[in-house]
Amino acid sequence: MLDTSPFHEGDVARIRGVVRSAGQTLQSRLNGTSCVYWDVRVGVGAEPEESDACAFWVEDHEGQRFLVQPERLQIDMRAERVEELVQTADADIAEVSAAIRQLKEQAKRGPAAQQAEAQRERRRLAKVATLLCAIRAEARGNVHVGGNPAGQQRWIAKNAHLAGEYGGRTIERRVARFEVALSEGDTVEVEGVLRRQPLPGGVGGGYRDRTDCWAITPRPTGKVRVLGVGNARPIRHAAGSHDAGLPALPRRLPSLTFVNVDPVLLITVVIAAVALATVFASR
Repeated sequence: MLDTSPFHEGDVARIRGVVRSAGQTLQSRLNGTSCVYWDVRVGVGAEPEESDACAFWVEDHEGQRFLVQPERLQIDMRAERVEELVQTADADIAEVSAAIRQLKEQAKRGPAAQQAEAQRERRRLAKVATLLCAIRAEARGNVHVGGNPAGQQRWIAKNAHLAGEYGGRTIERRVARFEVALSEGDTVEVEGVLRRQPLPGGVGGGYRDRTDCWAITPRPTGKVRVLGVGNARPIRHAAGSHDAGLPALPRRLPSLTFVNVDPVLLITVVIAAVALATVFASR
C-alpha cells in the first residue's frame, strides 16, 4: 500500500483526533469506567497519585490512525480542574463578601456588645476572604499572600481551618481526590515525535493490509503529551456535603434589629403597665 500521508519520520507533531481502542481496555480505579487510561489525583496537583494505561489509537479527521503506547504518557487536564476550583472560590468569595457587608451594617447600631461581636465576625470573614483569594491565585499560578508560591502554600495550610460554612466548599475541592479517565470516543490532542514502526503484537484496530503504523513517541522532554482528556470525575461526596453541585448558597446571618425608644416614654409605659397589673390583681 502506497503511503501518501503528509507526515514524515521524526516530525514533532500535534495530532488532534478521537481515541480508539487497540484491543485492550481498563477499568478506572474510582468509578469503574471503561477506558484506555486512568489516574487518581488530589486537587489541582500536577502529578497523579496512581495510574494505569494501555496502548490506544488516535484517529484524525481523515481516518489516519496513530498508535500511542502506554509508557511515558503525560495526561494534561489541569486547566479543567483549575476552572472548577476557581468557579467554586468565586462563588464562596461572593457569599463571604455579602456577609461582610451585612455585618458592617449591623456593627453600626445596637448594644455595644453586639456591635463588638459583629466587628469580630467581620474581621474573621475578612480573613476567610483572603484565604479564598489565595486559593484562587494558587490555582491560577499567581501569588496573593506569602510573597512566593511556597509562602502562599504555607499561609493557606495555616489558615485553612478558618473556612467552614463559609469557604468550606473551596477547601474541599482544593484537596479532593478525583480521577481522570480517557475513554474510547474522547477527543484529544497528542504531542510527540512521529515514528514509522512495525505493528506490535497483540495490538488491534490498525490496518489489515499493513504490518507497520505511525506511532507517536516521546518528545525530547521524555513524554508523550495528551491534551484535552475525556472525563475528570471527582469522587462523589457523601450525602449532606455542601458541595453537591455548587450553588447551595447562601447561609444568611441572623438579622439584628434595634429600635430607638425615648427614655421618658419608656418609663411612662412601664409605670402604666405596673398600675394596670395592680388593679387586675386587687379584683
